[in-house]
Amino acid sequence: MRELIRRLSFSDRVSDGGGGVPRGCVPLLVVGDGDEQSERFVVRVEALRQPSLAAPLEMAAQEFGYKQEGILRVPCAVHQFKQALSTAGAVSTKY
Repeated sequence: MRELIRRLSFSDRVSDGGGGVPRGCVPLLVVGDGDEQSERFVVRVEALRQPSLAAPLEMAAQEFGYKQEGILRVPCAVHQFKQALSTAGAVSTKY
């Protein structure tokens, strides 16, 4: 888990006004349960260290591995992920 957070924290993606991700943030695709649609979020890297986000990130590591390419996929119900973000005090942006 630490390896994933460390790799994401060194991301040099910068928003260029064309839908990019701001520096210090990571795009996440929350893959909903069953019929639920997936939702995309942009979350500050610091928020990924919060205990409330540990379970969804661990599920992502177990299902997709630590070396995901591109957007980080998180297998979690969207409403549960939103609740975890709220508990973490993380401000995210849906896009």
